Amino acid sequence: MSYFTAVLTRADDSFQLVDLVLEDVEDLADLADLVDGVGDGSADGEAVAVIEHEDEWFGLIRIVEGDATVFLSDVSAAAASPYADLLADYLDSRTDEYEEDEEPADEQDEDAEDDDDEADEDAQMLDLDQSSEWGGDPGLFADAGVSADELLAQLERHGADPARVVAHVGEAAGFADALEAAR
Repeated sequence: MSYFTAVLTRADDSFQLVDLVLEDVEDLADLADLVDGVGDGSADGEAVAVIEHEDEWFGLIRIVEGDATVFLSDVSAAAASPYADLLADYLDSRTDEYEEDEEPADEQDEDAEDDDDEADEDAQMLDLDQSSEWGGDPGLFADAGVSADELLAQLERHGADPARVVAHVGEAAGFADALEAAR
């Protein structure tokens, strides 16, 4: 199985492919610096890096004005990949926001389900029926139309097809055409 990587920067209202090799980048700060130095000055300070390992996992890195945010579909697989150093800060666990929402199954009151449908829906989204555990921030594209819950639902439904999940995010966030051209 092979890896696919692409780095895209925003130019006006669209994204364009940048000729960067992620294997040569040491960490997220280096990636942010490299992306900042690319382009003609018309970039809106936003870039997206995509890492896919065919039928196994994906990573999305979003850089906005020099700050990187990461989502990994499978932390263990990412840790064993050639990109482990780049993703090191995101290989330990889920974000605190989502850990706080989880409740042990024995503490849930079945009669209270109707009273708190939204909280139950969030808890169900986190109980992925997969052996892998995601990491990072699933809300990294919330302002672009892909909420954390939606990204986690896509991962649950299509986790065996990372390209499909990434394409869904790309459509909403506006980088799908540039990503498809990179393939």
